[in-house]
Amino acid sequence: MSAATPSAATAAIVLENVSYTYPGAERPVLRGVFLEIPRGQCVVVTGASGCGKTTLTRLINGLVPHVYAGEVKGRVMVEGTEVAAWTPDELGVRVGSVFQNPRSQFVNLDVASEIAFGCENLGLPRGEIVARVSKAARALGIADLLDRGIEELSGGQKQAVAIASAFAMEPAVFVLDEPTASLDVPSMKRLAEVVAALKAAGKTVVVSEHRLWWLADVADRVVLMEDGAVAGDWTAADFAALPAARRAAAGVRAWTVAEMEGEGRPAAAVPAGAVSA
Repeated sequence: MSAATPSAATAAIVLENVSYTYPGAERPVLRGVFLEIPRGQCVVVTGASGCGKTTLTRLINGLVPHVYAGEVKGRVMVEGTEVAAWTPDELGVRVGSVFQNPRSQFVNLDVASEIAFGCENLGLPRGEIVARVSKAARALGIADLLDRGIEELSGGQKQAVAIASAFAMEPAVFVLDEPTASLDVPSMKRLAEVVAALKAAGKTVVVSEHRLWWLADVADRVVLMEDGAVAGDWTAADFAALPAARRAAAGVRAWTVAEMEGEGRPAAAVPAGAVSA
């Protein structure tokens, strides 16, 4: 079943018949993608490796075409503006991006300075920067980390700081590209809380991800990519109701802790209470 989508006028993100080919590639990595995401929704984009989900996030956050060249067909809109019309300076304030390894994004040694960094680049007054750092830290539940050094933090805390750094610049949309790639189970649980906080703040969140169980209580919708095209689009409840074999056949990992155990992963890897029933 396809998840209901809003009209383009009320959507945070709209992709209209989008195809994309990397420079030198013989065939497009995305083909005829139509997708609409309403404001305030958390959408998980999943699928087997090489299906095009990371490229999809690069179109949404403007890395394509502003960093990655190639041929784009169709139209990508974020908050009513065509991504191709952005200037490079607008990327960070339009969409907050968080990648697999948060350390690759850090430029400061302490948490408060890292959260403030983007705002400083915007030339905001000191008082405004201090207020935004405090607001981001409170909203994402990391106020107790402000005086800590970056290297003291766990993987999940580092991802939370990377998200807070983007949050302080006040984008309406966040894109997380496989954010749990190097996280353990406690860190994944912490990241789920941070994503829930983004939703509570009215942000639109797109998560490209293989590991799904940590999003089961947070996601509103699941989009399945296959061979560069959207092969399925469900509400989270409808996706959960699909036979596990159907999801496994599409290269999609477990949606619940019980399914993880069924796949042969040791139950001890996920502590009791990792996700709600």
